Amino acid sequence: MTTFDVNLEERLSQLKKEVPDRGLEKHPLILRDPSDLPAELQSSELASFTEVNDIEIIIFFPPQIHRGWHYVPKQALLFTPTDVIHTQASIWPDEVPQITLLQGQDLMYMRVSLLLLYGLLEIVAEGQTTPTRLSVEFNTVAWHPISFPLRKLLRTVQAAPERATDEIRFSDGVFEAVEKLPLKFFNGVKIYGLLPGEELQELVFQPGTWRRWLLFFRRPVTPNTLLLLTSNFVVVIAEELGVKQGWIVSYIPRSNISAMRSQPSGLWNELIIQLRRKDQTEEVSLLLKDEAVQDYREKWIANGGRWNISEEGLRAASST
Repeated sequence: MTTFDVNLEERLSQLKKEVPDRGLEKHPLILRDPSDLPAELQSSELASFTEVNDIEIIIFFPPQIHRGWHYVPKQALLFTPTDVIHTQASIWPDEVPQITLLQGQDLMYMRVSLLLLYGLLEIVAEGQTTPTRLSVEFNTVAWHPISFPLRKLLRTVQAAPERATDEIRFSDGVFEAVEKLPLKFFNGVKIYGLLPGEELQELVFQPGTWRRWLLFFRRPVTPNTLLLLTSNFVVVIAEELGVKQGWIVSYIPRSNISAMRSQPSGLWNELIIQLRRKDQTEEVSLLLKDEAVQDYREKWIANGGRWNISEEGLRAASST
């Protein structure tokens, strides 16, 4: 172990002892002004941003320990009407915080994990030369104040005009399919699946799948997964593998999807969603059963989506 590794381990051990473990001190706070942020989160870059942007809400997260061992320093999210900036303190004294700015119009996709008290926000957006990535771990107590500005951020990439209503809308025949979903996912469609004014056009639900292990045991391969196609988004609502408590929700703007494709993966099939903004690309993949991929493929193409044939598919076609 190098000297740096030893120093890092000692520093993290010290910081973990300072993490609040009771009362309001351990929960996120809503702040009124950037000047109210701790000194460890202040920087000239942040000051320049807040001077020229209207900050609507600031959510400050105290230092946290997640999953029993992982230390996360102080951090904050600052939302404007269309953008978000993340500032995270360094673990070393007197170092400037790490600043990440994402403009809503550049968003490529967003994923939110809500697993008991553990939350993880992941956003990928077009950057200067390569995609910019934002990752925020938080206590899910903060989800309620975070959810509103995040949904507003997603609205900035809505291509189809937003209806002047908060009513959930369904294309012909889709509501009957929603009613047949397990109760958890039926509620998930209403709570997480649709933004105000969106219309649900198609859905595919795949129950969790298993692989036989040894002689009498089974191992989970894919979790319960629901794929939605709305006016403006592909939305994926899934559970964590082997865990029923919580959600992992992905929002992928249809305007960013250049194509979809699939490729075999053992006894399953990998659905790959190809994203592009200008010359920057990204992929989101899901492991599904062949039937689910085929079902979603037909519905995606029927709604004007593009489907690419994988290299395996090209080889199979050329051999026939």
